[in-house]
Amino acid sequence: MSASYYVYVGADSLANYRRGKARGIWGWESSVLDRSGADGSANRTVALRIRTDDYLILGFSAPGGPRVNDQRFFAQDLAEVLITRVTRPLYRSADKVWDDKPYPERVDVEVLQTLERVPGWRLGPAAMRALRLSGTKQGAAVAGESIAITALEEGTDGDEDELDLTGDLDALVSAVRRREQRRLRRQKFGSLKEVMCDLCGRRLPVRLVSAAHIKRRADATRRERLNPDNIMAACLFGCDALFEHGHVVVDPTGTIRVSPDVRGELLAAARHLAGRRCAAHNPRSRPFFEAHARRFIPERLDQRWPTDWDVATDTERTKRHSEPERLTLHGRVQGTDKPHQ
Repeated sequence: MSASYYVYVGADSLANYRRGKARGIWGWESSVLDRSGADGSANRTVALRIRTDDYLILGFSAPGGPRVNDQRFFAQDLAEVLITRVTRPLYRSADKVWDDKPYPERVDVEVLQTLERVPGWRLGPAAMRALRLSGTKQGAAVAGESIAITALEEGTDGDEDELDLTGDLDALVSAVRRREQRRLRRQKFGSLKEVMCDLCGRRLPVRLVSAAHIKRRADATRRERLNPDNIMAACLFGCDALFEHGHVVVDPTGTIRVSPDVRGELLAAARHLAGRRCAAHNPRSRPFFEAHARRFIPERLDQRWPTDWDVATDTERTKRHSEPERLTLHGRVQGTDKPHQ
């Protein structure tokens, strides 16, 4: 599970805050990380614990600042709360980002949410306490508990429903992803009532077809995640799960291949896709399909695929399936010339 870290940013650092937010970078002076904070913890030790996919939450400018008691700090509003996901953990760089100081100790982040005028009670005492402690440590990162927050995603095209999220920040990110998924579905499917699955070719009600990422969302950049060429239609009757878990992949020619490691009942479920042409494969989507295939079978991706496979070890399992379900690699029913529909 992803961890959460908090950083307080004072009003006098507005320019740096805006620059870091725009560039997707946050940084500290080495001297800040080399000292211990008011709680006795070593700031660098905490910063080194931050990993990719952890959350860095920046709280910007409470009116009274952090050097007040807990009660007063909790009663204040934060001018802005920036919720980010770490894409590169702590590293050093001399590249100029900010004007006043180099802040060479850096993390790269992806902005997930920007919330304005956030009351302390909405973040909750645990998050506010972590932010106040960060403020007393010159903005060093502080490990904190999860927060409860009302998430409003920017740019939802009128879909501005409030989600009262409690518990881990993973819930917040799930909400962001759900809204991202809705936008991608609108972009990919429009107002269609039925959609053809790009893998099996069945035409189904749109509610039974997923707008699935080809290159895994966790491995993709923000631009790649929102790129329509990285999205395909995958039905919920098995195709979506088979592709997501790498049981089937698409080779460089656009042909669907069953992983050589698939056996038994799973093979019976997947083999009807083997040899089909993936309708979503084209020169623009090909890099995404190759990234997907390399994730699961890197040592076999560039090898020649067999024209058929030996299923002798699966005879006892596959013989229980009806004849139309036992297909050759080329999508034809064994013993007939009838194409699979």
